[in-house]
Amino acid sequence: MPEPTLLAVVEVEQKQRIRCQAPGCNHGVYRAIRVIQADEGLKLYGSQCCGKLFGWTSKQRAAAYTTTDRRLTAEERAQLESNTESLLQKLKVEHEQRQEESRQKLRALKAVFEQRAQASAIGSGKNRPAKRMLGTVLDPEVERQAKKIVSERYQVDADLPGWRGLVLQAAKKIEGEND
Repeated sequence: MPEPTLLAVVEVEQKQRIRCQAPGCNHGVYRAIRVIQADEGLKLYGSQCCGKLFGWTSKQRAAAYTTTDRRLTAEERAQLESNTESLLQKLKVEHEQRQEESRQKLRALKAVFEQRAQASAIGSGKNRPAKRMLGTVLDPEVERQAKKIVSERYQVDADLPGWRGLVLQAAKKIEGEND
């Protein structure tokens, strides 16, 4: 039986809440609706049922297609119940666009810092190549994967300050595999 996958965490207006689809639950959920791919297909759960059924919540797992709780429009809310898969396709496209924008910004930042480092090395009379200054600026997807690795390996919250070094170490390994 494959592990259930958290695809998205979305929010709707309280008046338009949906019903949790966990067996026997039927509670109204509006603030953080978890869209999960499980054996029986796409299901919508609240936090308590997600924790009871799978042993984790969206605070412990990153959603595949959303980075934060995303508030749905009235049209998207209707789509959530009637055609969840098409809404997920829309969220996936938005997520991929955000990732590409982040990668472009990261490339631009790296270029600026490398130019500054080279200018600094030339200005100081040093003829050695500039050191890489952006060791702590990570691609968002690589950072997410690295935090997941650290969280699972050490059973900690990798977003806390003391774990950044291990996150960077894991990210270095991931980037090395991608080269």
